[in-house]
Amino acid sequence: MRDLPPRRRTPAPAWTRPIAERLTPIVKALVLIQAVLFLFYVFVRDAQPLFRAHLAMGPGFFHGEVWQPVTALFVHTNALGFVFNLIGLWFVGAFLERTNGSRRFLTLFFASGILSYIAMGLVGRLTAYGLGEGSSFAVLALFVAFGRMYDRAPAQILGGLVMQARNLALLLVGFSVAMDLWRADWASLAATLVASAVGFLLGGTGLVGLGDALSLFRARRLRRRYRVLDGGQAGSKPNKKKDKYWN
Repeated sequence: MRDLPPRRRTPAPAWTRPIAERLTPIVKALVLIQAVLFLFYVFVRDAQPLFRAHLAMGPGFFHGEVWQPVTALFVHTNALGFVFNLIGLWFVGAFLERTNGSRRFLTLFFASGILSYIAMGLVGRLTAYGLGEGSSFAVLALFVAFGRMYDRAPAQILGGLVMQARNLALLLVGFSVAMDLWRADWASLAATLVASAVGFLLGGTGLVGLGDALSLFRARRLRRRYRVLDGGQAGSKPNKKKDKYWN
């Protein structure tokens, strides 16, 4: 049988390149999982009560369904929230994953999302809250981390619209807080504040802002404990009582 020439792959259209460049492996996986579950929720109507009662964040969390803060990150019950979450994940996720690695990116995503939903559940048990679903709090934490990492660096949003990274993060946090206050949704407000705090703490250079803070604290403790002598030798902090007798 005569050897056939290898099939040539048709190059992707030029307009898809900006989209594909921001789809890193982890971002692709997160987008795919959320898209499949959302389509399943939309087209399999018999499964919708199961999604809302057992997979989204709700009262069942306090009755043994401890998986809800995790599964709620991938469950969407409305199209608008689903689209905005995927756009946000696509917009900022690739920058963080390529800069800090997949492990730290996933740590930020899951830590912020899970802690936010736990805060929502705790506050909602004292007041009242609706159904917790979607990755909006995790995506908000990603934007806060993005703003802290890139600070004053310009970020192109749409076309010629350019904004500093930190201003973009502040705008999104402020909008989320304002919406929660306007709706008097204290559970969602608690989740928003927790997500912003986690994004800020883990959003230092290399997503180790908390580790940097601990290292700085330890360095200051050592600096107070030891002093530098003439000639470059390090010695312990002098004892004033002993020095009194030596003089």
